[in-house]
Amino acid sequence: MRRKGGNWRKFEDDDEAFDRVSKMKPREKKTSKAAQLEEEFEVQESKWPEKFADGFAARVVEVHKRYAFVSPEPEEGQIKTRDVWLATIARKFLQAKREQRNFIVVGDRVYCTRTTEDHAGLVTDLPQCVIQLLSPRKNIIKRVDPHRRGMDHVLASNVDQLLIVASYVGPTVKWGLIDRYLVLAELQGIRPIIVLNKRDLLQDEKDDFRASCDENVNNYRSLGYQVFSVQANAASARKNIDIQELKMLLKGRVSMLSGHSGVGKSSLVNLFEPELVQAVEKNEDIFYKGRHTTSYASFIKLGTGGYVIDTPGIRSFVLQELSHRELAFGFVEMRDFTSRCKFQGCRHLDEPGCAVRQAVEDGSISSRRYHSYRGILQGTTGREGRIRDLDVDLGLDLDLEEQDT
Repeated sequence: MRRKGGNWRKFEDDDEAFDRVSKMKPREKKTSKAAQLEEEFEVQESKWPEKFADGFAARVVEVHKRYAFVSPEPEEGQIKTRDVWLATIARKFLQAKREQRNFIVVGDRVYCTRTTEDHAGLVTDLPQCVIQLLSPRKNIIKRVDPHRRGMDHVLASNVDQLLIVASYVGPTVKWGLIDRYLVLAELQGIRPIIVLNKRDLLQDEKDDFRASCDENVNNYRSLGYQVFSVQANAASARKNIDIQELKMLLKGRVSMLSGHSGVGKSSLVNLFEPELVQAVEKNEDIFYKGRHTTSYASFIKLGTGGYVIDTPGIRSFVLQELSHRELAFGFVEMRDFTSRCKFQGCRHLDEPGCAVRQAVEDGSISSRRYHSYRGILQGTTGREGRIRDLDVDLGLDLDLEEQDT
């Protein structure tokens, strides 16, 4: 099936009556001081000189609870990653109204002013600065915050492509997680790339598992997605044809890597000569079982060209609440069928005359992908940390608490 681009809103049906009342109701004006501060913090770059004459543009390369690290970026795309500053946010903005867990995130382009004061309370030889302004984000990679209901957890911003990294086994691939990342990428207009690691472990798996993996990979490719199958820890990995192709795709772009803990994201990054070599667990048994090694999202320059944002592994990736139109747009194979449904506003669940469900029965749409669609729409999928999803000895003392990533 050929993928279609564009904005999901172009694919809406004519049944806007559902939203007409809310559209007619005027928006409430932001009048609180907190809301005004939020608006003052995010400013178009063309207006930066009006706000602060003496400062510099920078890219956020790492974020901690009380401070961040930034690197000067005089021209967009020319990031001086070897020049690192310790940064804090201007205090007046800390009371701004926020709907997101993160005030700033890795990938943000910001305007900073130099300071000699120690705002972070750290002993450091790094030069220090204060983040005064935030450039509007081009896109964001986010999930529902697992700790704070009603808030978004933005993982990164301003990325050109999303590398969805999974391992065939150790930990076992979760196809539903890949689907959720693909939906987010489609809605944000970000190019998604699927990387499946630990290919060597497939030889010890049962035939039906290998066949299922092949079926899912072939389905993704038929939808127009690029899928790479690699063994990142192999001595000859750099010579692998898939790794060579990935290297070309990373050049000149900002790419974010995301996926479960232990799937080998850092091992993958290390194949592209990163400016900062990522720590990888040396014990091969632990490597194959899956273990969290990256603690913070980091913006890293690659010696082979381009930049990557390497993120900590996650246990859950729940999308924000989406309408059925948005969600159906995120499943690219559904776009040709949604307008053929008998009823306008069809959610493609149990409505009569649903062209999407008919396509599933005919084999035009993967039944597994359709199951993912239903799970996301009905809110029954997204948490991977449940006992029934873990490949472990049930006699172990399990820590099922969500990691603070």
